[in-house]
Amino acid sequence: MTYGIIKNKDASTYVSPIFALKYAGWKSEAIVFDETFTQIKKLHIWNTGIGIHRNIFLLENDYGFDKKNWVGLDWVINDKKLFKALRFGKNASTDLFSTFKNYTRKIELPDHFELKTDKDIFSLEEVSMGFHDSLICQYTEKGNDIVVEFDTTWDCHITVTFEGVIEADFKEKVGEILDSEIKKNEDGFTFTVTDGFAGWIDGCDYEAEIGEPYIKCKRIIWTIQIV
Repeated sequence: MTYGIIKNKDASTYVSPIFALKYAGWKSEAIVFDETFTQIKKLHIWNTGIGIHRNIFLLENDYGFDKKNWVGLDWVINDKKLFKALRFGKNASTDLFSTFKNYTRKIELPDHFELKTDKDIFSLEEVSMGFHDSLICQYTEKGNDIVVEFDTTWDCHITVTFEGVIEADFKEKVGEILDSEIKKNEDGFTFTVTDGFAGWIDGCDYEAEIGEPYIKCKRIIWTIQIV
């Protein structure tokens, strides 16, 4: 099941199933519960009123990506009565659309998310925006592990633990990330910064160095904090 964190106007948050998605750039939308889990609503993923901020942080995406059509649960996408109610601001309660009541159980987020499949990689890259424009808040080496806290600059911090590091060339090469990629390989995973600015934290800057920063490790886990 696809689900995400919903951020209200007062900055409070809750977790809702994502019943359907429509990708349209800054106008992308999703069908979710309100915070009472008694109403269904269509919500823009992005808030472009003053600056650009996020209303929805997708944590797991089982639906994939389609630029033209709604993706999601078929019984939701094909419900013309529901879409009409959402379009014209009419009542879209779980009493009227009772199938949604099967999904009202509270979702408990895990302590962390782990990358195991290509879908897991896609989910992390989606919620982090590919770490585009990300800054490094904290870098810590713990034995054979490297822990990096990223300020995504997209309303969340993501802390990634690279467990069982095989090799790395990262710390003194990264200031701001412009593009990155995560690849699954026989040994585990490789996180590579494919474009960015050199530098580091604590007010200390480094000159650009040759080669792409990377961390190759056996396992990747991550957590998210909404800011």
